[in-house]
Amino acid sequence: MKRITNIIRYSIFSWVLLLVMQANAQQLNMDVRDFDGNMQVYDPANPSKSKGNKLSYAEVEGTPFWSDQWNPAIIYFSNGSKAKINQARLNLYTNEIHYLSNANEELAVDNNGIVRLVFLNKNNLTQPIASFAVLMNHVTGNGTAYYKVLNAGMFQLIVLQKQLVKTSPYDPIQAKSITSFYSKKDYAIYKEGKIIPLKDLDKSSVLAAVPLDILTTSWLNSTKSKLRNEKEVIEYLEQVNLSNLKINGQQQ
Repeated sequence: MKRITNIIRYSIFSWVLLLVMQANAQQLNMDVRDFDGNMQVYDPANPSKSKGNKLSYAEVEGTPFWSDQWNPAIIYFSNGSKAKINQARLNLYTNEIHYLSNANEELAVDNNGIVRLVFLNKNNLTQPIASFAVLMNHVTGNGTAYYKVLNAGMFQLIVLQKQLVKTSPYDPIQAKSITSFYSKKDYAIYKEGKIIPLKDLDKSSVLAAVPLDILTTSWLNSTKSKLRNEKEVIEYLEQVNLSNLKINGQQQ
């Protein structure tokens, strides 16, 4: 009986992951032109109170959030529906979305059924400030995680950022150990449903994942780009995507 139960759980888990992968099979969408001010407000059936977390954030230096600021957001679900959150922030320690209820109570929900999360400029709701996709965790190979999507096109730079906790050795002067959050980022290239890990954010890693052609070689030689930060890699991928459009156009 236990074996049958485990099989059923595994089947359900596999089905959910299949939905996530199918929803993100092509490009990771960063467009929010379908935003509607009258969109349904997100109201999950079983939110958890953020204060119920095992770790008390008051005891930890730094932040577990992508941004401490509360921002409006749109959540996209695997069934094609979407909803808005008036005030939200993303917890990269617990992989949860925090939001404020009508009673101004801070609640949290995990990413079950969610395929995309877009934060909006509170002063201009048609302007996204950050876009996240829920993808298979390529680092652990287990479960899903929020990946920040940094550019549009066939080749996209994505980053899995996790907030982790470390505790320093006991400090006799302060008479305590200091516990703090720190960030760990794993970059990758997303191409037509496939995640290509980058060993590092540098030229050799990027070119190993996205080889040069005649057009991109010319651009790289003229710009002398080192491809060693997000901005430079995004600029390179924009040229790669442009080159692919030109090549595909010539083939047609």
